[in-house]
Amino acid sequence: MAPVPQPLPRIISAEEIIPTTKRILEEYRAVRNAVSQSVTPSTACSENVVQPLIDVENRTQGELGLIAMLRYASPDQAAREASDEAVRLMGESHAEFTAREDLYLLVKAVTDKAEHLDVEAAKYLGTLLTDFRRCGHGVLNGDQIKSYLNTRNEIDNLRSKFNRNVRDEDGGLWFSLEELDGVSEQDLSRFPEGNEKGTRFVPFRIAELDIIMKYARNPLTRKRMYVGDAHKLAQNLSIFRDVITLRDQNARLLGYASHAAFRLEKRVAKSPVWVDNFLDELEDVLVPQGKQEMQALQERKRAYLVENTDYPQENPDTMPPWDYAYYARLSLEDLQVDHAKISEYFPLRSTVPAMFEVFTSCLQLRFDPVPPEVMDDSQWHEDVQAWSVWDEREASNGDFVGYLYTDLLWRPNKYQGSQNVNLQCGYVKDDGTRVHPATVLMCSFPRPTPSGCTLLKHGEIVTLFHELGHGIHDLLSRTSYVRFHGHRAPPDFAEAPSVMLENWCWMRDELKRMSCHYTKLDGANNGDVNENGKIPDIMLNNLIKSRNVNRALWYLYQLALSHFDMAVHNATTHEECINLDPTALYNDLLENLRFLPIPDGRDRGHPHVDFGHLLSGYDAGYYSYLCAHVFAADLFETTFAENPRSQARWERYRRGILEYGGSRDELQMLEEFLGHRPSPEYLLRGEIQCTGREISNYTLTCL
Repeated sequence: MAPVPQPLPRIISAEEIIPTTKRILEEYRAVRNAVSQSVTPSTACSENVVQPLIDVENRTQGELGLIAMLRYASPDQAAREASDEAVRLMGESHAEFTAREDLYLLVKAVTDKAEHLDVEAAKYLGTLLTDFRRCGHGVLNGDQIKSYLNTRNEIDNLRSKFNRNVRDEDGGLWFSLEELDGVSEQDLSRFPEGNEKGTRFVPFRIAELDIIMKYARNPLTRKRMYVGDAHKLAQNLSIFRDVITLRDQNARLLGYASHAAFRLEKRVAKSPVWVDNFLDELEDVLVPQGKQEMQALQERKRAYLVENTDYPQENPDTMPPWDYAYYARLSLEDLQVDHAKISEYFPLRSTVPAMFEVFTSCLQLRFDPVPPEVMDDSQWHEDVQAWSVWDEREASNGDFVGYLYTDLLWRPNKYQGSQNVNLQCGYVKDDGTRVHPATVLMCSFPRPTPSGCTLLKHGEIVTLFHELGHGIHDLLSRTSYVRFHGHRAPPDFAEAPSVMLENWCWMRDELKRMSCHYTKLDGANNGDVNENGKIPDIMLNNLIKSRNVNRALWYLYQLALSHFDMAVHNATTHEECINLDPTALYNDLLENLRFLPIPDGRDRGHPHVDFGHLLSGYDAGYYSYLCAHVFAADLFETTFAENPRSQARWERYRRGILEYGGSRDELQMLEEFLGHRPSPEYLLRGEIQCTGREISNYTLTCL
């Protein structure tokens, strides 16, 4: 490994977390006090008011970022709990800051003087003023601001409790091997054995739920698993309701019509009307296509039941949610798509470096593994690996870019989804030198069996590449301030680069390059596998043909979740918010927009209580995924579709989108890069392949 100009981030012990956090927050308080004591509104300027706030944020973000990450991934319960408490203290510190009228008046004075600032500095100043006003300055009196902040702290504590419950959930169901008929031996090996011979414990986790829903032949097994999962985490029911009620209360106190109106003020979509129009117009296009796809699945189910009479069928003429994934899989197998077989060509161990090669070729990045002996103080678990990343472009002289970590395997008490977590944002120091980023790809893929390895199904490949896209955005951002680094931008924009990269997981040549049969990893020879270990063309061709199968139904699922998010955060009155029934609302939307009825209402459960997005920053923001798909499809078709590995196009994309992070107006950035306003036509015509209506001139009026 080449010498690096910046050490790896150091992991601190559980005992150090709170003292370190308090030291940093006291530093924040000292800087703020110094500004208040040395500046008056008449002498206020960006240099003496805003710059000190920028500087303290820049130099401390890395330590705080690492501390916050530990709540997701540390194997030490004491460290996770201390990290949770530290994040709470950070929230209190920010609340204390935005409550200060003296600092608000100074920031307002700077704004009123309209100094000539560069784009990023102007955006930082605007963000500061907005944050103060969103705390009530200029609207509320001192007592009201205090009440507002107390409620906000209460919301943050409830959010933390909700997410901790989700993270610590360890429930599941026991099944006999007979009940698990259809599940492969490889997948069965993931399930712990019981004391009673022939039994397996299936946890309520995404990967395991997916296995049962797709492969268990007995519909009663699938139903038991679905219903059990839908009834878990009952303790989060009241927390969810309290959070949405308190959010609505606080938004109205500030004069906003709803919490959605409050949140959307800082997004690409500026109002609930914008989002509702966006969702409604997409629904108009997707529902007819989704009905056709469901009709085809119903026909597939009827044909299957004629030939397969091994198990009793409670709902032969409908498609309850526990049947959907099973028959969707069969429809793919009709296209000769066998995801279990395909996964044999994508062992995690070789797929990760193969993904790096895409960016080595396209962006001229070099990934050097960090030796294990160097990782001692920078590794929170033995699963964690790291790479130093270097810029190999001719003009860059091999400059250091940053560090990329991976923490990809499931373990108890770790964050159960997939995400990219920033440890250190990049920024420019006072002397003009740059601090480089460090970022983590965090997933929860099944652990390898003692005699095997982790094989990635195609959907997991897409997930991993999506998160790697966030990581690359993080690494290549060149902002001056940590505030706008990488994907620290509104989610409706920040998700677009990663969503766009998912296209590479559907390209024949890219998948061929990434593939390596697991039996070839250690030089073994398997007579049933190609000599070079690459996935056969026929498998690839069939997989790629399947991309659009049931795609409208997938988008309708995202649409239902987006409608639910807006419904609970955009009530017309506070009384309406109090009287909402989130459980019924969630189930009704999912049933109606996915065409998946649940015959017995007692089986519906409360699936929304692990909808962590809505308590992790995506409140009134889940629509962002759909919006990002629109932006991503336009970016891909306009820039990369003709030549996905063009270094010239990647360089333009790097400079025009990735390097700016969130430091500029996001919609303006897209328009300048694309040469036109983003259009949904590419998504509707391409990935979804909508039929039954003319879309050549179709544009969403909100865009």
